[in-house]
Amino acid sequence: MQNLLIGLNLILFLIYFYKKIREGLHILQLENYYNDRYLVWMRRYIQKVLNIKVIGLLLIPFLLLILNFNYIAVIANIIIYLILIATSKKPKEKKAFVVTARIRRMYLTYLVIFVGITLIAIFVNAKIGLIIANICAMFAYGFVYLVNLINRPIEKSIRKGFCVKASKKLKEIPNLKVIGITGSYGKTSTKYAVNTILSQKFNTLMTPESYNTTMGVVRTINEKLTSTHQLFICEMGAKYVGDIKEICDIVNPEFGIVTAIGPQHLDTFGSLENVKKTKLELVDSLPKQGLAFVNWEDENIRKAELPEYIVKFGLTKKADYYAEKIEITEYGSSFDVILPNKEKIHIKTKLLGELNILNIVCAVAIADKLGMTAEEIKIGAKYLRPVSHRLQLKQNPNGSIIIDDAYNSNIKGAKMALEVLKSFENKQRVLITPGIVELGEEADKINRDLGKKAAECADYVILVGEKQTLPILNGLQDRHYPKQNTFVAKNLEEALQQMNRITSNRTVILLENDLPDNYL
Repeated sequence: MQNLLIGLNLILFLIYFYKKIREGLHILQLENYYNDRYLVWMRRYIQKVLNIKVIGLLLIPFLLLILNFNYIAVIANIIIYLILIATSKKPKEKKAFVVTARIRRMYLTYLVIFVGITLIAIFVNAKIGLIIANICAMFAYGFVYLVNLINRPIEKSIRKGFCVKASKKLKEIPNLKVIGITGSYGKTSTKYAVNTILSQKFNTLMTPESYNTTMGVVRTINEKLTSTHQLFICEMGAKYVGDIKEICDIVNPEFGIVTAIGPQHLDTFGSLENVKKTKLELVDSLPKQGLAFVNWEDENIRKAELPEYIVKFGLTKKADYYAEKIEITEYGSSFDVILPNKEKIHIKTKLLGELNILNIVCAVAIADKLGMTAEEIKIGAKYLRPVSHRLQLKQNPNGSIIIDDAYNSNIKGAKMALEVLKSFENKQRVLITPGIVELGEEADKINRDLGKKAAECADYVILVGEKQTLPILNGLQDRHYPKQNTFVAKNLEEALQQMNRITSNRTVILLENDLPDNYL
């Protein structure tokens, strides 16, 4: 009977433990498996990580076991696990948890731990086995950190193997040219613009969606690159100094595009200087015959130490390639791209905002340097479509318009998106935002500035999340924004409910940034 009860205890422990570690693994996955970032999340949500109710309940059988009320303790443990399992709800996931090969390896490590606990309970001492199980259950989120640490040598070895394979595959295609794209913002939109225009002449492959980590790039090469490809357009993201160099050492880009240098991921970079150093790792990695294309509208790029010969793109005559006669409406943009010593190219696109114009000018510049004709460039520009969740216009069934800029998470892009919202002069303009994160000590100042800008451009503001949006609220108040025109929602679901209450066929809504599960 006792063995049966102990077995039931262990099964219930496993069910509850799995529920908790699955949630923790989802957060770890969202944090790109970085233990230090997962640790920041644990500190931010310490009340969730160290749940007083869970710890208090599991301490009851722990104390009973110490007092040698063993049978009562085992029964109590079963009842408590049943309560915890019944009351623990699966959190809603905005970005689904993916059971990757890495996650499966972590599950295997957990299985080894569980088998170890079971063996202790059956063959060594049932009391010790149950106590260890309860400690694991109390600190389940911490065990996600621990298992990730245990598996690090294995993952490092596997990662190295994939990187070597990708590097070898690239070398086997001698005529392939690699275009690297990095920047604090605008990487993905620029990548799509460059790929769309260059694909009119060349057989191109680009990293899909936002695959911009080392392993995302490596996976693209290993799974999708073929000997028929002429250009590989590679988006490069970074959260730490050295991240861009690591990707460059694998792909060896001949061309590099730097879209912007700004206060992004300051919680990991530590300073704007480190951001600048990291983004310019792409330029530093280019060969002598290589060519860097830089956004000359960006003050931090203009102040950076750059090679003597670079290609500048922008919106003014200070750049080598620039846009003039810009017209932006709620229906799209039209402008002329001025090329050095060549006829200008007129572009008309459904894309909105100055950032998209910059992206197109960049694409025109690199297309021109690669020998494409004006006609080929014009044809490519006609095929440009908004990238999903980046200033993407959508029509609601009730006639209202949504500007979906949910993927954007930088202050400059957010301010430009607000200018697009402002351009809808004859409509009720609504902003929905949770603000901008990963800004370190700059978070309050930057989000307060966002609030001030929102006061100029939006007739109604819906803030998502009470804590992180307080600086935005303060910024609105700095501009004496009407309190009755603001609403603070607990989550996106509540924000959308409020949106539906106030919208009509005369409303345009800007969805600016959408924080993943690890921030809400």
